[in-house]
Amino acid sequence: MQEVVITGMGIVCPLGIGSEAVWSAIENRESGIRTVPRLVEAGFPITIGGEVPDFDGKQYVKPRKSLKVMCRETQLAFTAAELAWADAKLDEAKIDSERLGVVLGSSVFRSELPDLTALYQEASNNGKFDFTRWDSAIKQLYPLWMLKYLPNMASCHVGIAKDARGPNNTIVEGDVSSLLAIIEAADTIARGHADVMLTGATGSLLAWVDVCWHGGARMTRNDNPDAASRPFDSARDGFVMSEGSAVLVLESLAHAEQRGAKILGRILGYGRRAEAVPRGKLPTGQSIRQSIRAALEMGHVSPDEVGHVNAHGLSTIEDDAIEAEAIQAELKDVSVTAPKSFVGNSGASGGAIELAISLLGLQKNLIPPTLNCDDPTAGLNVACSAQLPKSATMLALNHKLTGQAVSLLVGGA
Repeated sequence: MQEVVITGMGIVCPLGIGSEAVWSAIENRESGIRTVPRLVEAGFPITIGGEVPDFDGKQYVKPRKSLKVMCRETQLAFTAAELAWADAKLDEAKIDSERLGVVLGSSVFRSELPDLTALYQEASNNGKFDFTRWDSAIKQLYPLWMLKYLPNMASCHVGIAKDARGPNNTIVEGDVSSLLAIIEAADTIARGHADVMLTGATGSLLAWVDVCWHGGARMTRNDNPDAASRPFDSARDGFVMSEGSAVLVLESLAHAEQRGAKILGRILGYGRRAEAVPRGKLPTGQSIRQSIRAALEMGHVSPDEVGHVNAHGLSTIEDDAIEAEAIQAELKDVSVTAPKSFVGNSGASGGAIELAISLLGLQKNLIPPTLNCDDPTAGLNVACSAQLPKSATMLALNHKLTGQAVSLLVGGA
């Protein structure tokens, strides 16, 4: 099996666009959570979120006509992929297109309301939806609407733009999508089916359909955006909805060395586990613990060799308690960072964004800090300020209340 390394990354998140902007915000402890004007204008009860600031797809998407069939999440992914490609200096490399692939995690893209407005108006009868008018109303829908919102469109557009004729796949599995996609990309290279893979994820919980669906039900702190996302803090009261994308370039070690690429990290091991969660019940944390054990075993790394954990840190009462107990059980007093304190919860793309932030920290030999954790729950060793890691080996962790958990072990260059 071939060793897999990370040679480039691109980040588009509430902290900014590009690694330099993101790390600058981390260093200065600047939160990406802000008041969202459109939520205020709509009179929505929760008016904060993590939007990507000053994002305009026209600056990054080529050809421009592709924007007609790209929703915002696809535009974010395309931008992150362009940044990752440039970071890895792949334009200067001679890459066999048949050995270049794409695997991205993705949220279920929700249609923006303006795309449906004319349809609903046509089907409206005295303010109520009239199904007898559907045949006429459907003609108001943009003919390529479906292509705009299929979850696999991000991988497709990136693959087309880079002439990637190798494996192309999309994983849609909620908050664990990112790490599952990165693992699949690494396995694709390890199996010898590709030399280079673009991988990561894109997602948003700020589309109107998502905002109305969640309704801020797990978020009550609305008056102070900077302090709203509080992973593992005793005063946490819910997650903050956000958006973003991060894309990594993975290569076989042999391919990277042959072209003289800078190595940012090494994929050492991973674990993917699930536990049955009866309706109305919470996970026990068993799957989190098992995924951590599997990653360490695969990477031949002992618990005391892990420099830090990049935790899921959702900032909800239930999730954080379960995760904290599992981390302590398997890794004792390991240092923990929770980037959602800066960027909120973007769903499918969260794990990729968080991993990228830890990789940026490793380039500086620092564990990225966690914001707003004034009183860590259950004695967890949260890195509330930037710290020197005891090793360059880090474990990224994502999990879901439905029982899925994924751990990815990454080593330094």
